[in-house]
Parts: sequence; structure tokens; C-alpha cells
Amino acid sequence: MLRNQLLVELRRACTIKNLLMWSAIILLLPTIRFCMISEGYQFYKPVEVFQEIVSAIIPLLFPALVIVIYLPSFLQEQRNKFITYTRTRVSLNIYILSKGLTNALLTGLVIFLLIFLPFVFIMYLEPNLGIILYTPIDKNVHIPNVTFSHLLLYGDLTYGLIYSLWVSINGVVYSTIAFMLLLNLNNPFVALSIPFLFYHVFNFVTGVLNIPMFSPLSTIFPFNIEEQPLWTVLVPFLFLLIVLIVLFVFSARNQKEWMI
Repeated sequence: MLRNQLLVELRRACTIKNLLMWSAIILLLPTIRFCMISEGYQFYKPVEVFQEIVSAIIPLLFPALVIVIYLPSFLQEQRNKFITYTRTRVSLNIYILSKGLTNALLTGLVIFLLIFLPFVFIMYLEPNLGIILYTPIDKNVHIPNVTFSHLLLYGDLTYGLIYSLWVSINGVVYSTIAFMLLLNLNNPFVALSIPFLFYHVFNFVTGVLNIPMFSPLSTIFPFNIEEQPLWTVLVPFLFLLIVLIVLFVFSARNQKEWMI
């Protein structure tokens, strides 16, 4: 039953409009950033180009991106009272769970491709095109490491896959929190704004407290600070998981509110 409903929701979500929007997110944002850094920057290795591509624009928009991938479609159904109407043909739990899984799967896939495709292009395709001119490395050059850099010891592809999965998982957590808030708050603007505000306000707070290694931005996109112990990236992530569990428990006890 759940599998069938999940397939229905995935097919329903794959509209031309959504496919175009997801393609724009995956392709347009990295392309814009690549054009910005293709000249006037000094690079020694392809991985530096990749890290620069997924810096600036994508981290700034990250909490908004994970929200717009699927949640506007769910919000539209919520406003049209679809939850109430569908209870006659599918159980409420199955319906909401399929919506949550659809949100998680689509958000995770789009964010993964947003990070992994630029990685593949920069590491394996761009060197053959010669768009980026690399500066030779000499003994006086020191290239600082960033968090996750040690994964390069296991191969470029391992680094790219694990890091892309890390960003994708964080995207799923943020979008799922927003999804749960939509179920429990009457004001959708507030529900969708809370994850966005947490991301940016907590970045500001950690900067003021001089602990940027614990900011949401620097733990997901750790290219603006020097290498930190890997456990530091788990601090805001575990906090968000706790929030998600609390929301799940609260939602399970307030199912009647979903139909209002």
C-alpha cells in the first residue's frame, strides 16, 4: 500500500514545471558560479575549483533550495484540503508518510546531483577542456586543507560521493523539518521560514561567539574555514535530528490537526 502510494506521489510530483525547476537548480547554479571563477582566480588542483563552485551561491541559498524542491506542491495540496479528501481511499498515515518520503527522496536526489555533477565535471571532464588554467605547485606553496579533505586519501571519487551524500542528507533533514512544521503550524510562511532562519541566524551566532566550526554553513560547506575534526560537523546535524524526532512525536499525537 505504501509502495503504491509512494509511486503515485512521485509520478504526481514529476511535472514539466518541477522537472524544469530541478534542472535549473542542478545545472544553472553551478554553471553561474563556474563562470564567475573561471578567470581571475588562482587554482593549483581541480578539487579547489570544485570547492569554490559549491561555495558562495549554493551555501547561501541552501535552506531555500531544499524547501522549494517539493514543499510548494505539498502546500498547494494542503490548502486545497487534499488530506481530508484522500482519507476516503487511503489511510491518513500512509498518505502523510508517502508525502514525507517523496519530499525526502526528491530533495535528496536533487541536492546530491547539485553537488556531485559539478564534481564529476571538474575532476574528470574540465581538465580535458582546459578552461581553467592551473598554477604549477612548487615547494613554497601551501594549500590549506578543509574538513573532509582527508577523504581524498581514499580516492577522488570516494571524496566526491561521500561529500555529496553528506550535503544531500543535510538537505533531507532541513526539508523534512519544514514538512513536519507545515503539518503542525497554521501559518505556512512561518513553517517554511523556521529552517531558513535557523540556518542563517545560527551562522551569525556562531560567528559572534567565535565558534564558526559549529555553524550550519561551515559544517555542510566547510570551505570558508581551515580543516576541523570530523566530529564538529555532527554538532548542528545531531541538534537538527533531535528537533526532527520531537516534531515526529508531536505530529503523531496531533493527527487531527492535519485536516484543519
